[in-house]
Amino acid sequence: MSAPTVPEELLKAVTDDLQPVTPLAPVWRRTLWALAVSALVFATAVFGFGLRSDIQSIPTWLGWGCSAIEFLAAALLLGLALRESIPGRSVPLGSAFAALSASIIYQLAVGYITWRFSPGEFQAFGQGMSCMMSDTMLALPTFLITFWLIVRAFPTRAWMAGLLGGAGAAIASDAITHLQCPVSDMRHVLAWHTGAVILMSATGALAGYAWGRWRTK
Repeated sequence: MSAPTVPEELLKAVTDDLQPVTPLAPVWRRTLWALAVSALVFATAVFGFGLRSDIQSIPTWLGWGCSAIEFLAAALLLGLALRESIPGRSVPLGSAFAALSASIIYQLAVGYITWRFSPGEFQAFGQGMSCMMSDTMLALPTFLITFWLIVRAFPTRAWMAGLLGGAGAAIASDAITHLQCPVSDMRHVLAWHTGAVILMSATGALAGYAWGRWRTK
């Protein structure tokens, strides 16, 4: 039994459509690109707009030190997002949610310890919403570059890559907020700052889901 022949028209159409493909950069390099944007936002916000008014009441290890560790946690989440974006290199669900949960728990722990040193005054709804909006705006540049890097790799689980990318961008943003927001009351931290992390994570997941649906049309 002879093998079926490919029609010349189809063969020509496929041949004409062939184009050189630029190899995808390694995950670590793509992560550094996202972190470079995040570092630029960090430097602009912290050195351009100043530090929290009670910074002298907080030990250096709790202020700058915990902020630096939170930035590293953001780097981990962004790296996982960009690994997830590569077909065949999906991150196990347990590992992804463990990294996300650990980052949020760390953020809350830092908030609690800071509260013990300098509780600050509980903010009204409008001021709390302003904090959440600030967190979100600071996270957007990192999220946008990360999401662009995600879709360029054509992920099979775009919602998961988007969720991790949104979370990483928000945690990087919170590393800035930790040095700027003088309110460490846990109601404020949980409602507005942790709320911003959850919001950006959900936004990333929805953006990834929408892109995945659009791609398969």
